[in-house]
Amino acid sequence: MDDLADRPSQEAVFLSATGEIDRLRQKFSARSIVAWQVGTQGSKVDPNVFADDVRSAFRIRRSDIQITKFHPKDFFITCASQSDRDAILRQPRLATKSGRVYLFRPWEEGLHGVPACFRFRARVCIEGLPMHARTDEAVAKIIGRKCSVHYVEEYSHRRNYNRTFDLWIWTDAPKFIPRSSSFSLTNADEEGLPIDIPLPDLEPHHNPPPEEPKEGWTYNVLIHIDTLEDLHCKLARAYDYQYGAEDDGVRFREFLLPCRREPDVGSQN
Repeated sequence: MDDLADRPSQEAVFLSATGEIDRLRQKFSARSIVAWQVGTQGSKVDPNVFADDVRSAFRIRRSDIQITKFHPKDFFITCASQSDRDAILRQPRLATKSGRVYLFRPWEEGLHGVPACFRFRARVCIEGLPMHARTDEAVAKIIGRKCSVHYVEEYSHRRNYNRTFDLWIWTDAPKFIPRSSSFSLTNADEEGLPIDIPLPDLEPHHNPPPEEPKEGWTYNVLIHIDTLEDLHCKLARAYDYQYGAEDDGVRFREFLLPCRREPDVGSQN
């Protein structure tokens, strides 16, 4: 058993928002609130008591609101309609007859975050990836946590060109794009039931615990950088690489943007 005291203290992770993430952002921006109690001396109000206070004060039906514990604020509220959310925010401070006081503010994507900017875009060609694993999910793992998939080339999606699996990625640190990767693909897990946030609360779906270790296959893959664009300086580098070898990163030609390369134009043996 590994010693968890040796876990790294921090790791950078970069993800481009998917359609699902963007839909949730729009939903929570329109219908969600964060709330917290003030004036307490270390004792937190029970979530059920808080829910009763909110529903009573704003005359919202139980089926039209979901209230859950949250952090670092106390509660996360999701309303069934934007009008209920707006009604709560028109009174951002609620004082109950029993003396409990709550504050409300809208949820927004910048809550507890800081602005970020990613200036580099790279076209990478992944060699050695098994045919059945040539998916967006697989390459997102292979390119590393400091990169995010922009899009996969259409010919790779259609499997019309299979020497490499080619895609464009975003990053703020190209030097951390790995030259190679040990890629393990395990047997599939049983998929859970797809559910949205329940209103009202529903019992969660429980998957049975595993009885045996997971098995699969491990593949050695090479990650070639074909083109690197700096969108701040408006420059691009077209790199040469060789099949079967890790990139040396020193053979390149520099261009002004825009720059776009097609497969098999470099020194690829």
